Amino acid sequence: MAHALFYVHATEVGGTHPALIEAMAAGKAVLYLDTPENREAAGEAGMPYAFSEEALAARMECLIRCHDERVGLGEMARARAREFFDWERVTDEYERLFRQLV
Repeated sequence: MAHALFYVHATEVGGTHPALIEAMAAGKAVLYLDTPENREAAGEAGMPYAFSEEALAARMECLIRCHDERVGLGEMARARAREFFDWERVTDEYERLFRQLV
């Protein structure tokens, strides 16, 4: 993924997908199929597209042409991955939740 300009995430189901988080952590601009799960994971740090070839093609063309937007989304994606999907933070949150249940 080191040479990719951006990452396209086309998964419809499955919750928070590790491939999406990995692309974000790598600092890639992400295009994601607009589902609630993908929207929650990527937030404003990604670019959603509707479920159609035309919508995806338009978004891809935009990122190919717009270097500054692509780089900006990549930086936002990396920051979001660090903030919300850091394993230390995730395990701390699980431990906190489990303590509340006891």
